[in-house]
Amino acid sequence: MGGVRTYLTACAVAITCGAGAAQAGCSGPYQYGVDELEQNVVKQVLVTTRDEIERFFDFRFDAFCMDEEEYGAYYDIQANTLVVGLEFFLEVANPPGNINRAIGVIAHEAAHAFQTKHGLLNMLVEVNPHRVKCIELHADFLAGGYMGWRSRLYDVDVTNMSEMFYELGDGQTNVDGHHGLGAERFLSFRQGFQTVTDDEITLSSMGIAYVSQAKCD
Repeated sequence: MGGVRTYLTACAVAITCGAGAAQAGCSGPYQYGVDELEQNVVKQVLVTTRDEIERFFDFRFDAFCMDEEEYGAYYDIQANTLVVGLEFFLEVANPPGNINRAIGVIAHEAAHAFQTKHGLLNMLVEVNPHRVKCIELHADFLAGGYMGWRSRLYDVDVTNMSEMFYELGDGQTNVDGHHGLGAERFLSFRQGFQTVTDDEITLSSMGIAYVSQAKCD
């Protein structure tokens, strides 16, 4: 999972990076807006997911882009753009019962947009020197909260979802880019899923409390 890949490492999780504002839209050579997708079923799923995520987190992306070369998903801080690799999405979403896994990845990246909007990146850095890990576990918690909300409308297998976040863990505990052990990511997502609230600020505050208690170490 890319996280705030484009600027996170280079800018040490600063909220604003670069000298000027990037133009809104899907500017990459292999990118295009999700509304331009030719696959009707995939387009419907992604457009609906975008709209529901924006409503849940109470913000709007400047663009939601598909990328034919990207294998993964990431949030571009400077452009306020969510980018999802088409092949990546189709692979994670298959077989059909795994569609919520793909949506969970998108929700995690959308959580980085929420963190950016509310100025949480620097605050999460201060929780512990493992700055990337704190940000990622909080995003896992928020993604869990969204998927828990989604489970009221659709059939969501929390065990299947939690296992995916476990698989996204890494054991690189001695590097700055460490995102969290599998068990930590599993628990962060599941805790968010089990947190019942319709208010994104309350969800975030509870996520920060959880991450602080976990100490991100």
